[in-house]
Amino acid sequence: MKKNSALSVRVSQKLKAELDQVALKEGRSISQICEALLSGGIEAYKKNGSQYILQLVSRNLVNPRDSR
Repeated sequence: MKKNSALSVRVSQKLKAELDQVALKEGRSISQICEALLSGGIEAYKKNGSQYILQLVSRNLVNPRDSR
């Protein structure tokens, strides 16, 4: 698939550090890791619909400090 569109997001320092760790462990770039995680999330959403999003959001509501 041709990659011809950019996407920028702001994330917490904690999330960025976790993405850095995953990328290092997997020997891949952060961009590749983010694309894989986003693609996996889209597939889960296609399968489970809004329930998938509700599960993600409810986790952040339970631990709001973790998402900063």
